[in-house]
Amino acid sequence: MRYFRNSCLFSLIVVLFITFACTESTKLNESSKLQVSGEVLRIPIDSLTANISTGLVRYENYLVNVNWNTNSLQFYDLNSEKLSKEIFYQYEGPQGVGSIFGIHIHSLDSIFLFTQLVPVITLTDTTGIIKNRIQYTKPEGHTNAFVHNAYFGSTPTLQNGKMLVKTHAEGNYRQMTEERLHKSLLAYRINLEDGAYQSTELTYPEGYLNSGLKFFEPSLVFHPEYTVYSLFGDHRLYKQIRFGDLETFDGKSQYLDESLPYFPVDGERFETQKYLTASSRYETLVYDEYQKVYYRFAYPTLTIEKEEDLLALRENPGPFVIQVFNQDLKLITESYFEGGIYFPNNHFITEKGLYLSTNNPENPEAEEDAFRFELIELIK
Repeated sequence: MRYFRNSCLFSLIVVLFITFACTESTKLNESSKLQVSGEVLRIPIDSLTANISTGLVRYENYLVNVNWNTNSLQFYDLNSEKLSKEIFYQYEGPQGVGSIFGIHIHSLDSIFLFTQLVPVITLTDTTGIIKNRIQYTKPEGHTNAFVHNAYFGSTPTLQNGKMLVKTHAEGNYRQMTEERLHKSLLAYRINLEDGAYQSTELTYPEGYLNSGLKFFEPSLVFHPEYTVYSLFGDHRLYKQIRFGDLETFDGKSQYLDESLPYFPVDGERFETQKYLTASSRYETLVYDEYQKVYYRFAYPTLTIEKEEDLLALRENPGPFVIQVFNQDLKLITESYFEGGIYFPNNHFITEKGLYLSTNNPENPEAEEDAFRFELIELIK
């Protein structure tokens, strides 16, 4: 079985941050709703490719899979629904790139590879040749660029030779204070010419930890003149204008607890993992450039009493919610999806709509030899 070869990688990321650093639509807008289309996209995969991806990126007519197992990029043609090209990268040596953690495709001639171990960005293209290595500096007290294509998505953006990337505050998570968090950056820019970093106005909003410690993982959508972001333990959406003010927008899901829980500072491992994977929370925020809307993935509280039930959430995240916000960041609709059908961390967007992986282990139609997605349409 190859269903969950990569599932441990997601849980390891959560542990790392602790120590280091369907469909029932609401009637918010009766003219808008998410609708399961029944249209399935099936892409065959080989024996070295897990059917749950550690990172999917759609670029033009390609769906690109970041294959951690083989340190490769797999380009699947969405028209033919077949593998078009696979590029393998060496870990070390003259053509070495380290372990690929995430990618950003600016163009097919400019593909940027990111690793977590060293502050280096590798520039390549579809030939697989290493065109450049950018060694960069990072702000004091912050991590290397955090580019992961399946975890709290925050796609980098390149503008005027500077790349805007997500980061984390370094240090013991449990010892974070409101004062320090408010001064910490959500993102910084990297000058691709000389590797120098440039600070930004993107810091954590004031008051996030005023009432107690909460997981402060963000998901950001970068635009040229502003950034929209969401936080794990906050109902609101935020819009930071470049060189301007921070605006807030109500975004509470009716399916989540009114009062979002706090991090169990004195709790044991079970309580910590329960908070991170079974409590009311918000995760990835993505922008649909075709419909001009934002989708936010959220998870309602689950009743978990046993360790084995908690461990099962690593492979099957359970029920989830997709919220839809318009360009004014007004919540226009949201839909609740039952568990056991989709794997929401694996998704991508085309002009048709939002595709969700159906390779949930409880789904009888899941396939171990193929990526399998169902189209979710936004009906306006």
